[in-house]
Amino acid sequence: MKAEWSESLVSGNETIDSQHKDLFKHINSYFESLERLYGHEITIKTLNYLLKYVRFHFGTEEDLMKRYGYPDFNEHLNDHRRLVDELMTCYKVLIAEGHSEEVVERLRVLLQEWLVEHIMGYDKKLAMFMKEGGFCS
Repeated sequence: MKAEWSESLVSGNETIDSQHKDLFKHINSYFESLERLYGHEITIKTLNYLLKYVRFHFGTEEDLMKRYGYPDFNEHLNDHRRLVDELMTCYKVLIAEGHSEEVVERLRVLLQEWLVEHIMGYDKKLAMFMKEGGFCS
């Protein structure tokens, strides 16, 4: 599996797009490592990266939404919280039960959902708001 960056994912906001591209690199590294059967270590490493990433990236988006009075702030914020909760659940299951196909599949589905639904939906909507308001950076 590979997460492909494409023009359809471009939000129009350089900061957000740059952070998303970095996310894609790390996700692809994780998927490639799983294919080589690195298992537990790479899953822990990936979850640690993702938890740091969401604090940084979601913080960036939330600051932009607050700064420019984004009308759908609460809906977007709730999706951020849902994604963080899902990551934490994967982490807790991994710690409690060890590496398993269930954890790998749960994380794979979450990452796909994040890439497709969150970026293509929520983030593009935010970027459109910023572009139309002349707030792009």
